[in-house]
Amino acid sequence: MNLIKHTILYIIVPISLIGCMSKNNNKPDSYKLAEKEVKQQVKKSHQGTIMFIVRLKTKLTEEELVRRAKERVPQFRALPGLIQKYYIKTKNPGEFGGVYIWDSMESFKKYKESDLVKSIAAAYEVTEPPSTELIDLMFELRD
Repeated sequence: MNLIKHTILYIIVPISLIGCMSKNNNKPDSYKLAEKEVKQQVKKSHQGTIMFIVRLKTKLTEEELVRRAKERVPQFRALPGLIQKYYIKTKNPGEFGGVYIWDSMESFKKYKESDLVKSIAAAYEVTEPPSTELIDLMFELRD
């Protein structure tokens, strides 16, 4: 999201909702729900977006690796907080990887404890420990 969307979502909307809600102590359920959702969004925005890069070596051919990766796509699509995953091939023979974009550190940590992440080495017949890098994203050029 760009700066204008963040400003509207995280500053103007909460102020408007709080202003409307503070005038009436008997808040309708819709206002209570909106207030809760805004608080959750604001909380998430303070946690920051995370990029996780992993590179692994395998003896699998590129074709076989892609076939296995495509079989596992539904499992990754179902992960809470995973905004995007890019499947990559490096210039090094037999080295492939993934670039994951997470909505928060909390979502990333849940993924790291999941059975799915524990199955990656076997699924791709990894030949040595993968290299990983965790990066905090500062802002986006485009939304």
